[in-house]
Amino acid sequence: MSCCPPGAAGYLAADHTDEGSVRSIDGVSFYQVGSGPNGLLLIPDVWGWNGGRTRALADDLAKKGLSVWVPKILQPMFEAGTDGDGLPPTFDVTVRGGELGPLVKGDWGHEKVMPKVRAIVKAMKSNGVTKMGLVGFCYGAWVGMYAAKEFDLVGCASPHPSVHLEAAVGGDAAVLAKASKCPWALFPAGDPKAGGDGDIYDADGDVFKAVEEKFPGKCVTKRFAAMKHGWMTRGSIKEGQFMAGSGEDVKAAVTECLTDICEFFVKRGLMRRNKAGLPPPPIKLRAPKFTKVGKIEPEAKSLNLVLKAVKIEETAPGKAWDAVLGDETGVVTLSLRSAQHAADCKPGASVRIQNARVLMIKGYVRIIVDKWAVLKPADAPLECEPKTGNDISATEYELA
Repeated sequence: MSCCPPGAAGYLAADHTDEGSVRSIDGVSFYQVGSGPNGLLLIPDVWGWNGGRTRALADDLAKKGLSVWVPKILQPMFEAGTDGDGLPPTFDVTVRGGELGPLVKGDWGHEKVMPKVRAIVKAMKSNGVTKMGLVGFCYGAWVGMYAAKEFDLVGCASPHPSVHLEAAVGGDAAVLAKASKCPWALFPAGDPKAGGDGDIYDADGDVFKAVEEKFPGKCVTKRFAAMKHGWMTRGSIKEGQFMAGSGEDVKAAVTECLTDICEFFVKRGLMRRNKAGLPPPPIKLRAPKFTKVGKIEPEAKSLNLVLKAVKIEETAPGKAWDAVLGDETGVVTLSLRSAQHAADCKPGASVRIQNARVLMIKGYVRIIVDKWAVLKPADAPLECEPKTGNDISATEYELA
């Protein structure tokens, strides 16, 4: 069984510049953007956490004042995958869709992916999220249904849902939907009689009726009949890419569906409406205050720095690195536990570090970039040369 009906949109390469950051917790990687107490868990389609328009939509939703989290859950990836997740770009769902059945019954089944989802939900709550919604694309709607019967979500939305995957594991999609603890907004695509999403998602369909009967008047269904399944994340807008309708039609449909999703979450209390009747602009956050290496004190917390890498040494194969970075006031050693962070700290590279902390190891200063800190390439190269003559990690401090 395939998650995508015949004629679905195929792979679309991501060409978006990420506004968030990639992080990891309890072995689960995720893309995170935005902040605040209202969070959105975004479950991607079968091309994973960096396929097509997934992160672009996450960034757009974050601008509405949400903390958006996109987990990397399709592990192990199939063949070459896409950015280490899900299906490879060359996979044709219209030809090879039957190969997805064993994946859904195995490594990509709900029993395997839900522990990863739980880890992300736990991290969201630890990061200050107190109210949460979910958006699931295609396969993500099926996983979303399992999340919706387990977690206290205010609502879930799904463009081109594939809850029918429940049949692949011997279940009934309507029974699964009835177990949801929150209302749903469903946006199926195409003509159900001509290769589009099934009519189970329409007003008279079993899946929609299951959630509507449980939450009368609070659920939404709207069919985008002119679009192909997958249009929201994979429909082409730019000329020359895979076409799932003409570019302008897809662009208009993506914009319309995003507006519908926001309207649904406004009614669910996850977003606020401004005086003009529109979803609110993004929350303005205080600009972080950056410091210099020469001003770092033992046991300092919430450090924000812009540094240039001097050298890096792998201290445990594939697991740990010590990197020396600095600015015009001195250099300091960072203890890294992420291969991505290590790659960003190649000699000569400039990086931006936020919310790091000092850990004193045998009286010596080390900067720790843990799961709550951010390390990413700097917006602009650091022009100065690090002052290697002032290595604050080489100074031994006496414990009082």
